[in-house]
Amino acid sequence: MENLTPGWKVTGTYNEACAAEGHCPYYFGRDVEGGCRYFMVFRIENGKVNDVDLSGITVIYNGDILYPKFADFMAHGSEGGVYVSDNATEKQRKVLDTLVTTNMGALFMKKIFEVKYVKIDAEETDDTFRVKMPFGEMNQHQMKGLDGGPIRIENVPMPVLQNLKHCHTPQWKYNDHGKNFEYKDRCGTWADFVFQG
Repeated sequence: MENLTPGWKVTGTYNEACAAEGHCPYYFGRDVEGGCRYFMVFRIENGKVNDVDLSGITVIYNGDILYPKFADFMAHGSEGGVYVSDNATEKQRKVLDTLVTTNMGALFMKKIFEVKYVKIDAEETDDTFRVKMPFGEMNQHQMKGLDGGPIRIENVPMPVLQNLKHCHTPQWKYNDHGKNFEYKDRCGTWADFVFQG
């Protein structure tokens, strides 16, 4: 794995769904009976790491949170698989192998089974987002408030996320590494992200 030179930064759009029917309790520092599962998508729009441009790369984390207590989740994280869009060049992959296992979603996924480079189809239309890859898929849309604008969540305990908007996820599913999840009508998040080091 390649070491990351200080001064790197990547930004983009974050989409997430989990097993919660309302918005994810972990965003509010609450415990969750039975733990949780998630489908996190990071679409890198700008940024260089080790002077390698990573624009246009998509990274997906499919995780299983085994701990019902928020404090235990923050201490021990989750386990699962990481999937990176196969449009990444060999030069980008050398950097990505480190980046996706030490930063981004890896801040919450402490046990990574494997990093796979796969075809990822992601489509954003107005306030709707769809993503599909060989081991899972998700679709969601932003919820609107009384003024017709998005419903936002402020002051969440994850400083890497900004402009966080609430979504409805009609369905998401995942099947790999012995994990088989399928959910309908669950919560969702749509936000901007900033990672740097």
